[in-house]
Amino acid sequence: MIDLANKCVLVRTHEEYENILKVAKKQGYRWYGGKEAYPYPFEEQQIPDILKFYSNKELTRNASLTPGYELVEASDITEDEKKLKDAISFVRTFTKYSDRTASTNSFIKSLKLLADTVESQMEEEK
Repeated sequence: MIDLANKCVLVRTHEEYENILKVAKKQGYRWYGGKEAYPYPFEEQQIPDILKFYSNKELTRNASLTPGYELVEASDITEDEKKLKDAISFVRTFTKYSDRTASTNSFIKSLKLLADTVESQMEEEK
C-alpha cells in the first residue's frame, strides 16, 4: 500500500473518496483539527477534490498543490491494493491445489511464504 505522507490525492468519485479515507484511517491520519478520517459526512464532500496528506498524519480537503507534495490519483492507490489482494488470492489457490501443478515443493513453499508475509503486512496497516 502506498504511504500517503506528503501526497496530494486527486479524488474523482464518491467511491474513491470513501476508499481513500479508509486507507488514511489505516495509516493513522486524522482531519486537520483532530477528527477521525473515516467515517466522514460524505454529503459535505466536493467531487472532484484534492486531499492533502501531511507528514504529521493530518489531512485536509480542497487542497492546492504545493512544492514537496506528489500528486497521485485515488484510483491508482486503490487499484494497487486490489491487485495485491488478487495476487494473494491467486497464490493461496495455487498452493492449495499444488498437487495439480508441475511445480517443486520449494517453489510452492516460497509462494506461500510470500503471500503470508504480504498479507501480514497488510493486516498490520489496518
